[in-house]
Amino acid sequence: MLGRGIGISEEKLRHLGDDPLPGGIYSEAEAAIIRYAQKSTKLLPIDDSTYQALAKYFSVPQIIEICLNVGLAQITNRFNATFLTEVDDYIVDANEKAAH
Repeated sequence: MLGRGIGISEEKLRHLGDDPLPGGIYSEAEAAIIRYAQKSTKLLPIDDSTYQALAKYFSVPQIIEICLNVGLAQITNRFNATFLTEVDDYIVDANEKAAH
Protein backbone atom coordinates (compact mmCIF):
# COMPACT_ATOMS: atom_id res chain seq x y z
CA MET A 1 0.00 0.00 0.00
CA LEU A 2 2.72 2.50 0.89
CA GLY A 3 4.64 1.85 -2.30
CA ARG A 4 1.57 2.42 -4.43
CA GLY A 5 0.83 5.62 -2.50
CA ILE A 6 4.14 7.15 -3.58
CA GLY A 7 3.86 5.99 -7.17
CA ILE A 8 5.91 2.78 -7.27
CA SER A 9 4.67 0.78 -10.25
CA GLU A 10 2.86 -2.51 -9.92
CA GLU A 11 5.63 -4.14 -11.96
CA LYS A 12 8.27 -3.02 -9.46
CA LEU A 13 6.18 -4.16 -6.50
CA ARG A 14 5.48 -7.53 -8.12
CA HIS A 15 9.19 -8.39 -8.46
CA LEU A 16 10.49 -7.29 -5.04
CA GLY A 17 10.90 -10.87 -3.86
CA ASP A 18 12.56 -12.17 -7.02
CA ASP A 19 16.07 -13.51 -6.68
CA PRO A 20 17.74 -12.74 -8.94
CA LEU A 21 15.99 -9.49 -9.75
CA PRO A 22 14.84 -9.22 -13.36
CA GLY A 23 16.79 -6.83 -15.56
CA GLY A 24 15.34 -3.60 -16.84
CA ILE A 25 12.84 -3.01 -14.04
CA TYR A 26 14.89 -1.35 -11.32
CA SER A 27 17.65 1.21 -11.47
CA GLU A 28 21.01 0.00 -10.18
CA ALA A 29 20.50 2.04 -7.00
CA GLU A 30 17.04 0.53 -6.44
CA ALA A 31 18.40 -2.97 -7.05
CA ALA A 32 21.16 -2.38 -4.47
CA ILE A 33 18.56 -1.44 -1.86
CA ILE A 34 16.34 -4.42 -2.71
CA ARG A 35 19.23 -6.89 -2.57
CA TYR A 36 20.24 -5.44 0.81
CA ALA A 37 16.67 -5.70 2.10
CA GLN A 38 16.33 -9.29 0.83
CA LYS A 39 19.50 -10.36 2.64
CA SER A 40 18.59 -8.49 5.80
CA THR A 41 15.08 -9.96 5.84
CA LYS A 42 16.51 -13.48 5.51
CA LEU A 43 19.01 -12.69 8.30
CA LEU A 44 21.90 -13.29 5.90
CA PRO A 45 25.22 -11.53 6.48
CA ILE A 46 25.60 -8.22 4.68
CA ASP A 47 28.82 -8.95 2.83
CA ASP A 48 31.25 -6.46 1.34
CA SER A 49 29.75 -6.68 -2.15
CA THR A 50 26.25 -5.88 -0.84
CA TYR A 51 27.57 -2.94 1.18
CA GLN A 52 29.71 -1.67 -1.70
CA ALA A 53 26.70 -1.80 -4.04
CA LEU A 54 24.91 0.54 -1.63
CA ALA A 55 28.00 2.72 -1.14
CA LYS A 56 28.26 3.23 -4.91
CA TYR A 57 25.00 5.22 -4.86
CA PHE A 58 24.47 6.34 -1.27
CA SER A 59 26.39 8.18 1.45
CA VAL A 60 26.95 6.58 4.85
CA PRO A 61 24.08 8.60 6.42
CA GLN A 62 21.80 7.44 3.58
CA ILE A 63 22.85 3.81 4.09
CA ILE A 64 22.09 4.16 7.80
CA GLU A 65 18.63 5.50 6.89
CA ILE A 66 18.07 2.60 4.47
CA CYS A 67 19.11 0.14 7.19
CA LEU A 68 16.77 1.75 9.73
CA ASN A 69 13.83 1.75 7.31
CA VAL A 70 14.35 -1.89 6.34
CA GLY A 71 14.68 -2.85 10.01
CA LEU A 72 11.56 -0.91 10.99
CA ALA A 73 9.56 -2.70 8.28
CA GLN A 74 10.90 -6.05 9.51
CA ILE A 75 10.01 -5.43 13.14
CA THR A 76 6.56 -4.16 12.16
CA ASN A 77 5.93 -7.30 10.07
CA ARG A 78 7.17 -9.60 12.85
CA PHE A 79 4.98 -7.82 15.41
CA ASN A 80 1.93 -8.10 13.15
CA ALA A 81 2.64 -11.77 12.45
CA THR A 82 3.03 -12.54 16.15
CA PHE A 83 -0.14 -10.78 17.28
CA LEU A 84 -2.18 -11.45 14.13
CA THR A 85 -2.88 -7.75 13.77
CA GLU A 86 -6.06 -7.02 11.84
CA VAL A 87 -5.60 -5.07 8.65
CA ASP A 88 -7.82 -2.07 7.91
CA ASP A 89 -10.45 -2.68 5.24
CA TYR A 90 -9.09 0.02 2.95
CA ILE A 91 -5.74 -1.79 2.82
CA VAL A 92 -7.40 -5.13 2.06
CA ASP A 93 -9.47 -3.46 -0.67
CA ALA A 94 -6.42 -1.78 -2.21
CA ASN A 95 -4.48 -5.05 -2.24
CA GLU A 96 -7.39 -6.89 -3.86
CA LYS A 97 -7.71 -4.23 -6.57
CA ALA A 98 -3.96 -4.37 -7.21
CA ALA A 99 -4.04 -8.16 -7.58
CA HIS A 100 -6.52 -7.93 -10.46
